[in-house]
Amino acid sequence: MKKISFIFLPILFFLYVSGETYLKLNHSSLCESTGCKLADSLLLFDSIYLNFIGILAGLAILITGILAYTKIVHKNFFYIVVGASLLFETIMLGYQYYASPEMCKFCMGVYAFLVAIMFTASFKHFIVAIIGAISVFVSLSFLAIPQSKPYLIKDGTYLIQSATCPHCKKVKEYMKENYIEFKKINIEDIEAQHFATFLNFKTIPILVDKKGTHIRIINGDKDIIDSYNKSSKDDDKSSGIVIEESVSIDSTFNAVKDEGCGFANLNTITKDESDCTTPTKE
Repeated sequence: MKKISFIFLPILFFLYVSGETYLKLNHSSLCESTGCKLADSLLLFDSIYLNFIGILAGLAILITGILAYTKIVHKNFFYIVVGASLLFETIMLGYQYYASPEMCKFCMGVYAFLVAIMFTASFKHFIVAIIGAISVFVSLSFLAIPQSKPYLIKDGTYLIQSATCPHCKKVKEYMKENYIEFKKINIEDIEAQHFATFLNFKTIPILVDKKGTHIRIINGDKDIIDSYNKSSKDDDKSSGIVIEESVSIDSTFNAVKDEGCGFANLNTITKDESDCTTPTKE
């Protein structure tokens, strides 16, 4: 059993990672699923470098396994290398689980190898490693991790808003009174916050109107309402993305008066509408 744990399984693991690396270098892969492609897109660097890291980890596990089996080094060195690799892969898979709608099958294979190696090598160390892996997985569930999913799937009007923002309520009331259909997107969602930050908008509401390839984005309650009041709103038939900025936003405040609510510190916003009021500059 020990020979399987310290030598046979590490050899198979090393060949598994090396084979995937070879295939990827030749524009192929053991896993062609959407989950694998999304996993690659979550990295800060080219995914091939992660394969190289996997090869180094596999080689380290194999070498320490052989040395531990022949009693040249203590077995704890082997357990440390396998445990560290298991925790590393737990973070990678855990992030995929929360951020991606589909898991990477190759990564799941890597995880299965590491679990099998640790389980067969030492049940005591396996329990410790699993407790650590569960802790990492649970801690990731506490984070607001953006998910790789589209929001603007269909044509229509979308309003990025918050239930506690009076400027948002003003726009929603106007749209309901004028029978304008829209879909609400909560600014509390991390994806919505990233979208607004990407556009350098620091306040809500934000209106996104999608019609085919034409996307109109308007920030601020005044400009949103004015855009519907203008008769020329139907004249613009050009394609592309149009961002209509309402005002110059002062980053020293959480909101611009009569325009919108700041969303940088949403945890301080309560149902009291006065929380959204911006102090006037003196």
